[in-house]
Amino acid sequence: MNVMKINSQKREGNNVLLEVEVEVSEFKVAVDKTIVRASKEINIPGFRPGKAPREMVERTLDREALEARAASDLISELYPRVIEESKIEPVDYPGVDIVQQKKAMPFVFSVKVDVYPEVKLGKYMGLKVDKTEAAITENEIDKILESLQKRFAGKEALPPLDDEFAKKVSHFQTLDELKKEVREGLLKDKTKHAEADVKDKLVATAVAEAKVDIPKGMIEREVDVLLDELKSSLAQSGLSLGDYLKGIKKDEKTIRAELQKSAEMRVRGKVVLRAVALEEKIKISEEELEREVKNMAAATGENMDELNKRLDEGAKRYIGDYMLRRKALDLIVGNAKINITKEEKK
Repeated sequence: MNVMKINSQKREGNNVLLEVEVEVSEFKVAVDKTIVRASKEINIPGFRPGKAPREMVERTLDREALEARAASDLISELYPRVIEESKIEPVDYPGVDIVQQKKAMPFVFSVKVDVYPEVKLGKYMGLKVDKTEAAITENEIDKILESLQKRFAGKEALPPLDDEFAKKVSHFQTLDELKKEVREGLLKDKTKHAEADVKDKLVATAVAEAKVDIPKGMIEREVDVLLDELKSSLAQSGLSLGDYLKGIKKDEKTIRAELQKSAEMRVRGKVVLRAVALEEKIKISEEELEREVKNMAAATGENMDELNKRLDEGAKRYIGDYMLRRKALDLIVGNAKINITKEEKK
C-alpha cells in the first residue's frame, strides 16, 4: 500500500518545490515510534527506562514537541522515496516546511531543494587547441645535474661531472647514461604537463560554449573538496589546516571565499563533461567499474575484497560518474584539432 503521494512538483531553474502527502495512519505510526524512543530516554520514578505505561509517558511529554519530532523523523525516513519517485537529483540539503499537521487529517509537507542543473551544450567536437611540443634543452639537464652535485657535495667542493660521479649518485656506469635518464624523466614530465594543459583548455572551451547555471550548493560542496585536498597536501608536510591559516594570517571563512572561483570552474567542467557523456550515450559497464576499483586497490595497496565492502552504492556511483566524465573528455580530446607549437626558449 502506498502511504505517500506527491501532490505537486514545480521546477524553477535549478530549484524544485515538492508537496508531499502522507496518510494519517502513517503519521500515527511515526508518533508511536517517537513515544517508544522517548520512553527509553526519560526517567519516570518507579519504572526502569522504557518500562513505564504509555499513558504515563505521554502525560510526561510535551505533545507539541513529540509530534514535531515524529514529523521530523518521518520526513527523514520518506525523503529517499521522495527523491526516487520525483526523479530529481538533489545537490544540496533540502528546506522543509510543514503544510498540514492536524488530527485525523493527512500529514502534508513541502520540500524545496536545489537539483542538478540542466545543460545546453554548445560545440564540443572539433575544438581547436594549441599543444606545446615537449622538448628538453641541455641547460635543463645541466640544472638537474648541478642540483645533484650540490646535494652530493654538501659543504665540500663540487665533484666533477664525469663517469665516477654518475656511478656515485645513480646505478649508471657513465655520465652519458645518467644524462639520458635525466632527459627522459624531464621529457616524460613535460609531456604529461602538455597533455594536461590541452585537456584543461578543451574543457574550458566546451564550458564557454555551453549554457548552464550552477546552484550555489554545488559550488559549496566543491569548496569542501578543495579544502580536503588542501588538508591532505598539508598533512604530507606535517602541517594542519590551522597551522597553515595561522602562517598566512587568514581564517577558514576567507579561504573558502577565495576558493569559490576555482570551485565554480571545476563544477562547470564536471557538469558539462557529464552532459557530453549523456549526449553521446556513453556508458560504464560493470566490468569497467570493477577494473577501476581493482586499479584503486592496487594503487593504495588495499585488499580488493575489503575495498569492495567499504564502497557503498553512493561511492560506486561517484566512481562511475568520474569514469563517465573521463570518457567524455577522451572523446573531446580525440576529436580536437590540435596545433603543435614550439616551446619558447627561456
